[in-house]
Amino acid sequence: MRLLTLNIRFGAGSASPEKPGYDLPIDAGKLAALADAIRAMQPDVAALQEVYNATQAQRLADVLRMRVVYARHPSSYSLDFFEWGLAFLHDSETIRTHLHSIDFDMDRRAGRNALIATLAVDGNPVTFLNVHLAPGHTNRQIAAMLSLTDTIEEPLVIMGDFNCRPDDPAMEPIRSRWTDTCQAVTHDAAREAEAVGTVLHKQERIDYVFVDPRHFIVEAVGLAPAAHRLISDHLGYFADVRLKGRERPIRSL
Repeated sequence: MRLLTLNIRFGAGSASPEKPGYDLPIDAGKLAALADAIRAMQPDVAALQEVYNATQAQRLADVLRMRVVYARHPSSYSLDFFEWGLAFLHDSETIRTHLHSIDFDMDRRAGRNALIATLAVDGNPVTFLNVHLAPGHTNRQIAAMLSLTDTIEEPLVIMGDFNCRPDDPAMEPIRSRWTDTCQAVTHDAAREAEAVGTVLHKQERIDYVFVDPRHFIVEAVGLAPAAHRLISDHLGYFADVRLKGRERPIRSL
């Protein structure tokens, strides 16, 4: 199955990188370009971050003819001037979903949630965890996320925007237990992802797909095709993986 993670910057595109996406116009053309980019990568499961709201998530799902699970970050955000959240777009039957807080700052009235969805993948339950970590106090957020993963029995995939480079010491608890798909293969596309990164113009890889090595084999990884790298300030990153003991042909872009 192909797993995609993409911070969509509220659907605002890649212009004006010095401004937050919620301060930029969002129009039908930008959303169409975003949908085209996702379609070009042919994901079975797409984890999206910086989704503007449930309506935007549903519109993307409708255009792509996929199912959707959406959850916003802590409600204080919507009490200020905007709502934002996380979403999964997928083709599988949903078994259950769950929302879990991994960070909340009472002074700033801001926080982050993890979105968890267990899906029936080829008849097997697989749990997917989508996160967008806030910069700073990363250790605390990762610890909260790990406490959650200890309760998950199904094969687990962790996807999202970690706002951390692979060599950041805060990432060690993740690296020691899960496979960084980008480092699991030596194809040219993996080397490109390492060199180019997942943040436009910054050459930083901060978006990941991690899989449990007990259950998954990584077959290929890659970045969004060149024609679809300006739909956000992040580049789409995908990994082709399969459950051990199950054969499935590798797809190409």
